[in-house]
Amino acid sequence: MAKRRVASGVFASLVVVSVAVGALFVGSAGAAETTATKCADPSGTVKIGMSYFGNVGSAVTAVGGEGDLVPADQAIVDGYKKGIAALNAEGGLAGCQVEGVFFNFKATGSDFNQNSQQECAAMTQDNEVVAMFGTAFETKVAVDCFAKAKTPLFQIGTNYAPTCADYQKYAGYLYNPSGIATCRFGAFIDIWKDAGLFPKDAKVGILVQTDGSGANEALANKVWGPRLKKLKIPYETFEYTGSTSAAAFSEVNAALANAVLKFKADGVNVVLLTPGGGQGIAAFTGQANTQGYFPVYGIDSADGFGNAVGIAPNATMKGAVGISYAILDLPLTAQQALPANSAITECATWTTPSTTTLTGASPFCDYINILHAALGDAKDTTPASLKKGIEGLGTSFVSSLTYDGKTKFGKNRYTGGIVARVLQYDTATDTFVFMPDQKPRIIP
Repeated sequence: MAKRRVASGVFASLVVVSVAVGALFVGSAGAAETTATKCADPSGTVKIGMSYFGNVGSAVTAVGGEGDLVPADQAIVDGYKKGIAALNAEGGLAGCQVEGVFFNFKATGSDFNQNSQQECAAMTQDNEVVAMFGTAFETKVAVDCFAKAKTPLFQIGTNYAPTCADYQKYAGYLYNPSGIATCRFGAFIDIWKDAGLFPKDAKVGILVQTDGSGANEALANKVWGPRLKKLKIPYETFEYTGSTSAAAFSEVNAALANAVLKFKADGVNVVLLTPGGGQGIAAFTGQANTQGYFPVYGIDSADGFGNAVGIAPNATMKGAVGISYAILDLPLTAQQALPANSAITECATWTTPSTTTLTGASPFCDYINILHAALGDAKDTTPASLKKGIEGLGTSFVSSLTYDGKTKFGKNRYTGGIVARVLQYDTATDTFVFMPDQKPRIIP
C-alpha cells in the first residue's frame, strides 16, 4: 500500500491512499485485469474522495453525548480502505483502479463553512477526484462548491439537507442513494396524522433551523404548512440559526430556550423539527424538560433519532412518532431482525465490524456500491457517465440502509429513498420501535 501526503500545507489532514487488491477477494481476483473497459486515464487510476468526522468525540461531548463511544478516526479510515479494496477487486471504475483521498473534517473546528470550503478545494483542485462522499458536517458551501467544480457530491451528512431545487440546479453533481429530498416531506404530515401524533386540539410548533439557504423555511412554510392548514391544524414557526461549529452550540441553546418559552406560552402541544444535524432535538428537549413542558414530537431520519435517544431526557420523548427511511434509526436488535439484504451481506465482508449498528449497513457502503453500479462498466468516469448510469438504475439498486433495500432513481430523481416506516418512542428502552398496525409507506 503506497501512501503520500499532498504538498499543500493547508490540507495537512488530507491523505491519499492507493489500495492494492488483496487475496481477501478471491472470487473477484483478476477482475481488474480482465475487464473489457480500458481506463480512459493514462495513469490507469482515478481518485474518489471521502470525508470523516475527525476528533468527533470532543464535539459530541460538547453537546452532551458520550464522546468515548465514537469510533476512532483510524478505524473509520481503515474501513474506507477496505471499501476501496473491494471496489478494485471488482474491476474498479470504468476499467480504472481507484485511489482514496480522505479528508479530516475536524468536528471541533471553528467553522464548518470554512471546513467545507477547504474540503472542496482539497478534493477538486489538489486531487481532482471523480466523486466525493460528504458524510461529516458539510454545509451548503460544500454543495455549491463541488457543483461549481463539476465534481459529483454524495451528500450524506445531516447538517444540510439539499432541497429539490438543489438537486434540479445541480443535476449530475448531487446525489443521496438512500435519502429523501425535503420537498418530498409533504407526505410526512399525513403519516403523522394517521399515526395519531396530532390530538383533536393540536397546535403545531415547527422548529426551523436556518442556514442562509432558505431550505428549511421552505419546508416549514411551503411543504408542511399548507398541508397542516388543509387539515385545519394551526401552526407557528420558530426560526433559529444553526451552529456552524461545536463551540457555537451554546448560541443554539440560548435561542431554543426562547423557543421553549414561546411554544409553551402559545399552547403548542406538537413540535416538528426541520433537518439540522440533530441540534434542535438536542437543545430543545432538555430545556423543555427543565421548564416542565412536555409536547409530543414528530421527527424523521433527516434529524432527530440519534439525539432523541442519546441526549433527550426520556420523559420528554414520551409519545414521539418518528418517520424512518433508514434502518439505522432502529436499535441493533431490531436491525438484526429485518429480512436479509444482499447489500448488507456483501458489505459486511469488508466493512469494519460494529457493536451498535448492523455491520455492512452504512452510507459508505452505498457510496461504493452505487459508484460501481453506475460506472463499473462505463466508458469513463465523467459526471455525464455517472449521471447516465444512476438515472438508468431505476429500482435495481439495493441500498444497505433503506427498508428492504428498496430505492428508485430516474431522470431528475437523485435521492433513492422510497420506503418509510412509522416508529414510536419506547420509554422503557429509550429506543424507537415499529408502531403496531402502521404499514410501510411509499414516499412519492
